[in-house]
Amino acid sequence: MMLDAQFYNLIQSLWGGFAQAMRRHGATPPSSPSVLLQLRGGLAESPGWFMVQAAEFDPEPLTVAGLRVRDIYAAERMVQALLDLMLSEMWLDLTDEGYMLTEQGREVLGRMGERTAVLSQLTLPIAERDAAWLEQTMRQLLEASLQADAPPGTWCLTHSRRRAPADTATNAEKIFQYVADFNAFRDDAHMAAWGGYEVMGYAWEAFALVCGGKGKTAVSIHQQIAYRGYTRDEYAHALAQLHARGWLEQERPGSYFVTPAGQAVWDDVEHLTNSYFYKPWQTLSEKEIAKLETLLTQLRDGLLAEQ
Repeated sequence: MMLDAQFYNLIQSLWGGFAQAMRRHGATPPSSPSVLLQLRGGLAESPGWFMVQAAEFDPEPLTVAGLRVRDIYAAERMVQALLDLMLSEMWLDLTDEGYMLTEQGREVLGRMGERTAVLSQLTLPIAERDAAWLEQTMRQLLEASLQADAPPGTWCLTHSRRRAPADTATNAEKIFQYVADFNAFRDDAHMAAWGGYEVMGYAWEAFALVCGGKGKTAVSIHQQIAYRGYTRDEYAHALAQLHARGWLEQERPGSYFVTPAGQAVWDDVEHLTNSYFYKPWQTLSEKEIAKLETLLTQLRDGLLAEQ
């Protein structure tokens, strides 16, 4: 397998395996889960994810600007509204510096952590020596990634590593967190790649949907990502800007397709993303990369198949 988006997706596919394994081994959602934690579950623009971010920022406050460094595709008003909603639940307190975790908020974080506590009892479905090699290799790659210059920088990865389990944690606990860490560094790499084109985040996401054949109009794009907090008119404006740049052309008024120039931009960003993301992997031999792919696949498949 080449070091490209597909290899990154293989790493991220461990999420499904770990989630299924945790359910089988007795992990349950926090007792009496807050309705607010269930709101917009699975989205970056949700109270649940913002609580994860609060843990990463702690003891620094949450701010709209700080959250949007990584959640760049979200409208400022959406981020602000969610923070104020969490304030109303007394999970956060507003100070001159920003939104700080309250004791009640820390209790919520503690209950959220109950679900992953079962990882300490989880036996990985690969040989112990292979699990040790996988943990060590993933850790070394992340340590190398933390030394990355800008671009891409390591803002997302640095914050994600603040949730790293203790050195005494099991391989399962560590690898579970590493999956999140690689996701964070991929965000660093991708944002640096398209950021060089000086385009707004919501416009880039609209462009990505057109490039992927998932949307052609402001209406179809808004229907898919309305949760970001932008309006149809704002997406229409974004598409018009991309058209003015020569990245999109209209097949009829308001309906767009990618031009050769736009495709070249897309291809360049994909190339840069992979280049930034995999540069720290240069210390691995082809044999080690092949072994990493094999063990990631075996671990994922084993977690999914284990009864």
